[in-house]
Amino acid sequence: MQPLTPTMTRTVSAPPDVSVCHAQSPADRGPADDFAFFREPLRRDRVLRDQWSAAAGNGAPSGMWSRFVHDVGERFFKGSRKQRVMDALVLSLDLLPERRRADALGCLLADGVEGRAAVEEFWPYVGMDRIPEVDKGRVCRLLREYEIGR
Repeated sequence: MQPLTPTMTRTVSAPPDVSVCHAQSPADRGPADDFAFFREPLRRDRVLRDQWSAAAGNGAPSGMWSRFVHDVGERFFKGSRKQRVMDALVLSLDLLPERRRADALGCLLADGVEGRAAVEEFWPYVGMDRIPEVDKGRVCRLLREYEIGR
């Protein structure tokens, strides 16, 4: 992966928490608006989205994922904590190609306490309706595995 310029899942047999798995994103994007400085360039920059997609597809932990998170932090969040980067990525999942959203969510959850905290706080603003039907079961298992929404 080039530096930025200007699946790790485990099967969980317990049924997913219904309230988390059926969460729908509200019409009001809420906190996503606070990250417009990141979301708008991401929306316009196909290379940046492709880098995120490739890193998510490679899984976490991986060098590619870690490098992507670091590069995003340096470019958009200089001097901020990693938590802010994770918050922005969770709130921007809808900008990724649908086929990579579950991969990206898995990477965020696997990337330590910051990723889990971001998903816990902002999942209600993302919602299951932004996840393709084919990945909803996997996402429910991930949310259950990482105890999101409990």
